[in-house]
Amino acid sequence: MEKIFITGGTGMLGIYVQSTLSDTPYEVITAERTRFDLSDPKMIYAYITEIKPAFILHFAAETDVDLCERDPARAGVCNHLATEQIAKAAQACGAWLLYISSSNVFGSEGKISYNELDIPHPTNYYGRSKLNGEEAVRSHCPEKHLILRAGWMIGGGPRKDHKFVGKIIRQIQEGAKELKAVNDRLGSITYAGQLSDFIIWAIDNRQTGTFHFASNGTISRFDIARAIGDIMKFHGEIIPVQSSIFPLSAPRPVSEGIKSLYLPILTESLNPGYWKDDLAKYVATFQGQ
Repeated sequence: MEKIFITGGTGMLGIYVQSTLSDTPYEVITAERTRFDLSDPKMIYAYITEIKPAFILHFAAETDVDLCERDPARAGVCNHLATEQIAKAAQACGAWLLYISSSNVFGSEGKISYNELDIPHPTNYYGRSKLNGEEAVRSHCPEKHLILRAGWMIGGGPRKDHKFVGKIIRQIQEGAKELKAVNDRLGSITYAGQLSDFIIWAIDNRQTGTFHFASNGTISRFDIARAIGDIMKFHGEIIPVQSSIFPLSAPRPVSEGIKSLYLPILTESLNPGYWKDDLAKYVATFQGQ
């Protein structure tokens, strides 16, 4: 039985993937916190090479963009150096390595949407650290890696979603009369449930390369809030606001929207759909909670 080693197995995406893998013939091993710590990359190589997995799914990361800006050393260690050790271990084991990257590797170029042929140029330390992680993966696993750049990740459902979509849904459920959402920053959504299905397909097919995985459409969080309001028949007011009213440590690009040139060629059935349709599928998981 082939072993799959997962970092970040308790995170949003990790939970979806583990659930899907429960019906497959793979042996799934998740990283033990006592032996796997992104902030201490030295322990990672020995731990993975002891397990000798056939596949490594690297989901763990320091994803707090503002913390990365305040503490760039943490961003560099957790997102770059730890990933480099994982990539070196994958190379030593002959393992196939999946690395989840981010649309945040783009933004400084001033475009509205970025595809796989666009050259990354991040605006903040988080994006730079994720891009450095990509480069480490390509360097040490040149023939057996898959890099997936995700957009604004949505998922988790009623119990786990504490991000923007979950907050908007709860405000509506709790009877809010007014909602506020930023309309001057753009991106794309990635539904973790859909990404999980694609990852299982990629494992089975040993897919390699770099791909963008996000629903079609470059949108603002105001657009998302308005769409959720339509789905949930919200009769209050949704107010667009400028990002400047929420002071943050890290600069955000005007747009980090992404689209894929290659996914439609790979597998038509596993492509993300139009963003409103994918958002509606996710919001439906909150029904009857």
